[in-house]
Amino acid sequence: MHHATFATPDLTSFCRLDELGLTVVGQRLESDQAVIECRLTAPDPWCRRCGAEATSRGTLTRRLAHEPFGHRPTTLLLRVRRYRCEHCGRTWREDTSRAASERAKLSRGGLRWALAAIVIDHLTVSRVAAGLGVSWHTANSAVLAEGRRVLVDDPARFDGVTTIGVDEHVWRHTRHGDTFVTVIIDLTPNRTGTGPARLLDMVPGRSKAVFKTWLANRPKSWRDMVDVVAMDGFTGFKTAATEELPDAVPVMDPFYVVRLAGDALDQCRRRVQQHLHGHRGRATDQLYRARRTLHTGADFLTDKQHARLHAVFRTEEHVEVEAMWGIYQRMITAYRHPDKSTVPPPRWSSSDASAGPSPNASATSSRSSTAPARPTAPPRPSTDASNTSAAQRSGSATSPTTSPAACSNPAASNPTYPLKCDEPSNSEAYDVGIRPILSDK
Repeated sequence: MHHATFATPDLTSFCRLDELGLTVVGQRLESDQAVIECRLTAPDPWCRRCGAEATSRGTLTRRLAHEPFGHRPTTLLLRVRRYRCEHCGRTWREDTSRAASERAKLSRGGLRWALAAIVIDHLTVSRVAAGLGVSWHTANSAVLAEGRRVLVDDPARFDGVTTIGVDEHVWRHTRHGDTFVTVIIDLTPNRTGTGPARLLDMVPGRSKAVFKTWLANRPKSWRDMVDVVAMDGFTGFKTAATEELPDAVPVMDPFYVVRLAGDALDQCRRRVQQHLHGHRGRATDQLYRARRTLHTGADFLTDKQHARLHAVFRTEEHVEVEAMWGIYQRMITAYRHPDKSTVPPPRWSSSDASAGPSPNASATSSRSSTAPARPTAPPRPSTDASNTSAAQRSGSATSPTTSPAACSNPAASNPTYPLKCDEPSNSEAYDVGIRPILSDK
């Protein structure tokens, strides 16, 4: 049992007013707010002109919104002494810059709390204003000024950046002004495992010129340190990165890679639907009913979804959809793998994946080259479906495929037999996917 040492109760330390150079001399607690009367800890009676000691000529009050305590706004009633030098006649007030900036309505502790509430806790400005007991405009102006001073104007915030990400974001839903902004993210902490990604800048507009101008305004020494640029499929960002960061490798974000693979799967499904039935998918069509199940990860399929996919892949005419589904699942498995260095790189380009096997290709040749063996019975969900370590212990040359179509049930007569998915014996059969790198580097 730990024996804690308790100090004497001190409201000054509890409210962290000693950090602001203040001392509590009184308090007034109400149902909707708390008012704490304070004075400066170190008086300043010495004249700056002649050095003589002045006498106090009374006090004036200054109210500052402080961080809330007990779910109610806390206000600091600061008593500021006024001095007058009897020798030279100079008058002045005590310096309160440590507690708050000039003409500010929020203390430095309240500013720190408001900035952390918005940036870290993701609270709204309205909630922050209610916690401080000030108006929305007062809280918004103070947070913007403090955020610019602490975050934006920090000269060291660009240090150590080796991987950046760029994307567009809709930030205005009106007819006036720029609808989109270009968001630049520092992905270095995420890549090295030292912390989460952080925002570097937001530039109005979305175009090659916007991103190129932002990169050109950075020092050359900083640009030379960037070796990877992650982005979506917009060629403008890629061209700007190539021109301003010639040594950096442009790569596509995993979200967009998986989305492209999903679009290729949908295109293949629609093409097969048109080829077999001569019309688009309808509610009674087997492929159309399984459109959402095809996009579900194999690890999350239920018994009903497994049976639905088994019924789809049991039809010989759906072999192309089965092959594309296996490619899609392999790509998801590769991105979910904890050690990306052990995952075999995909070999198909995006154009190959979009095209897919020819509709006129024979089912036998397509299945032997790209599709795994079909299960003999409706599979049941198993937590072993994507167990990479188990696949490596079994001596598989490639990472496991989580496709239920790639599995064979050694005990089909027993419906409770747990399904175990293994990689097909032909390792070349599923070594395909969309290449995430946008350039040939």
